[in-house]
Amino acid sequence: MLLKNFYLNTTVILVFSYLVGAFPSAYIAGKIKGIDISKRGSRNIGGMNAISSLGIAAGIMVAIADIGKGTLIAWLATKFSAHHPFIPLLAVVAAVAGHNWMIYIGFRGGKGIATLVGALLFLSPFSILWLYLYFMSAAIILFKDTYVSQGAAFFFFSFFMWYRENSHYWCIGMLMVTIVYSIKSFSLFRTYFTEGRRDISPIVKKIFKPFFRDA
Repeated sequence: MLLKNFYLNTTVILVFSYLVGAFPSAYIAGKIKGIDISKRGSRNIGGMNAISSLGIAAGIMVAIADIGKGTLIAWLATKFSAHHPFIPLLAVVAAVAGHNWMIYIGFRGGKGIATLVGALLFLSPFSILWLYLYFMSAAIILFKDTYVSQGAAFFFFSFFMWYRENSHYWCIGMLMVTIVYSIKSFSLFRTYFTEGRRDISPIVKKIFKPFFRDA
């Protein structure tokens, strides 16, 4: 533990996790290239929009940075939380929230996907395969929409992680991530159901190409 008081120590971990998660790698990469990524493409300040708006090389660097944020937070929270099983998961939620609402650039941000993936790489690496090869694939088939599918995949993945890790903390933590993601994506969810909007990211479409032959 960093501090002897458990609650103060946890507060420091969560605040630090938010601040690290809020590091605006995509925004900085855009500024280096003279582009305001918040006004390009999907206007999302994250890896996928960086790839489509800034180019593959810059986008990959942004994705690596965002994944690194999640991995770093998961590692530090595990190391300094006195081995409490829930604190690293709360730290991941804080980091995802930081990525979604970046304090450094007026609380704009992305969706937190890469940051979550980075955390899972440290905490439960093989679970990423289950999330994207099974839950995301099934959701894509059902909804044919990147954002709604991701939210549905997170929701059902939460209960799967309860079973896989034999810990209800995982279910609670992932449900909190689902809520954070859903709040950020609320307008997209609403237009999907009220206006029939379907939006498949070109990157997601390439990954799940067999499911989009008729899309």
